[in-house]
Amino acid sequence: MSERVRNMYYVDGSAARKMNVVPQRESEPRVREPQRKKTTHAVPKSFDKALAFNMGYTMFVVAAVFIIVCACGYMLFMEAKVSDQQTHINEMEAQLENIKSDNNAMGVSLENMYTIDDIYNIATNELGMVYAKKGQIIYYDSANEDYVKQYQDVPEAE
Repeated sequence: MSERVRNMYYVDGSAARKMNVVPQRESEPRVREPQRKKTTHAVPKSFDKALAFNMGYTMFVVAAVFIIVCACGYMLFMEAKVSDQQTHINEMEAQLENIKSDNNAMGVSLENMYTIDDIYNIATNELGMVYAKKGQIIYYDSANEDYVKQYQDVPEAE
């Protein structure tokens, strides 16, 4: 079985070092690294044209930015309008609650204003009303029980 040489690395901080490195002897000739080609940083003219902004592209970008700015402004306007309407709705709901509580208080005060005895005293003493005597009340059957429409005098008791 042939012996394989394995290079093992470990990390110490941010630098990776090679384990079991054998230092080179000065008597051994150093291997010269091949020289890399020198690259020039000259840019071809067609590349400059590709990056240049032409009028059509510039107008498209300006129109897109204008549309986006207008849409954002309209969105802010609508949000302000919704906020105002929500505030108005809350104010109206508060007014409705106040009116309902006032209505309930008035209803309670009307219910407690007069008792049955008070109504009887006012009817008999101030208005001159009297209870009906025997035979003055006439009962009859009606086809429609919701209301009664009188076309003529009520007949006398038989």
